[in-house]
Amino acid sequence: MIKIAICDDEKYFVDTVEKMLKIYAEKNGKDFVIKKYTKPLHLMESLKEEFQIFFLDIEMPAMDGMELVDIIRRHDEKSIVLFVSSHNEFLGVGYKYDVQNFITKPITQVQINCEMNRALRKLNSYEQKYIAVKNEKGYFKLFLSDIEYIETVKRKVLFHLRNGNQEDGYFKMRDLEERLEKYYFVRCHNGIIVNVDCIESLHDLTVTLYSGDKIYITRSRKQNLMKKMVERGGCV
Repeated sequence: MIKIAICDDEKYFVDTVEKMLKIYAEKNGKDFVIKKYTKPLHLMESLKEEFQIFFLDIEMPAMDGMELVDIIRRHDEKSIVLFVSSHNEFLGVGYKYDVQNFITKPITQVQINCEMNRALRKLNSYEQKYIAVKNEKGYFKLFLSDIEYIETVKRKVLFHLRNGNQEDGYFKMRDLEERLEKYYFVRCHNGIIVNVDCIESLHDLTVTLYSGDKIYITRSRKQNLMKKMVERGGCV
């Protein structure tokens, strides 16, 4: 299921994009949840819904699309944003915010099809995969590419991130192991799951991460880790 937000002060345009997205979904067998907004503030209040794709008008009263995408990026750096406008002079303004493309109105079904093909390819990439985490702070998402390793701490798990931060959450390690295995996360022992992309080397029964952390791996699990490292192009 893909969550999409459309924000434009022209209701007709919002309805048109929704109709085209539904045509695309039906033709391609996709499942979209589409939310429409004519006021940027209403979209801001709904960011907790974790939209993956945004269609944003650049020119809107009270807040323009550039201000809105700046807020979106603070909430989620990896969502896909498409700017739409009736004026070509805004072409190119999206580079600062990692915007996928700039679409000039009136929008066509062909444009929607092309942009959605690109967006879905990106969402299906490893960098866009995430897990929803719940802890005392509430619900949020962690992108798999940002996770270095996971360890059990009492009755919780602790996510060690590549940027040095840590986040805890309520999970069972066995459930995480099953969910993450296909994304090259390997369980080293009962208490640790490591992201293979973060491994610098494996020597005897010691895994060394690029961060400098060292993790023990059991002999029974070493063969599987070596296999995953070779598949990802790592050194053994």
